[in-house]
Amino acid sequence: MVESTKDQYQFANRFLRFISHLLFGASIAQFFSCLSAYLFIGDAQAAGMLAHILIQHLSYYLLGCTFITLSLANVLIKRGQHGLRVIRIPALLLILVTTISSFLLIPRMDYLRETALLDGMPVALSPFASYFAILNGLTFALVITQIICSGLMAWRLSKPRST
Repeated sequence: MVESTKDQYQFANRFLRFISHLLFGASIAQFFSCLSAYLFIGDAQAAGMLAHILIQHLSYYLLGCTFITLSLANVLIKRGQHGLRVIRIPALLLILVTTISSFLLIPRMDYLRETALLDGMPVALSPFASYFAILNGLTFALVITQIICSGLMAWRLSKPRST
């Protein structure tokens, strides 16, 4: 019987690396699109609304790519590719951070913004301004955490591993 020395999961590893690099690029694009919304729109409230819409719509893409990456890595780990365990924690953290920012914080900020507009004032002049600023800062920190986690996944998957 002849054993093949070629990596039997070479295509899966390349696909995993490709998806993780797309994920990293998408999180950087998300950051720069939100930053450009704040830089190019004069009204801070409108810029924030646009940035939050971008974060929410790109979060579906980020969650999908992260789920594919984590699922494929878990399948390959069960088949003996134990070097892929290093991307489990960043992938789970990326799912958690994306979910918190897109499904908890941004809808809460939308509610505060609508409540302030119903009272006839922008959210920056409403009684909720400090609470809104805290939530906005948390959302920004979570977007930075998304970049770090996806970059860590891409970096760990692009490093050559010894078998």
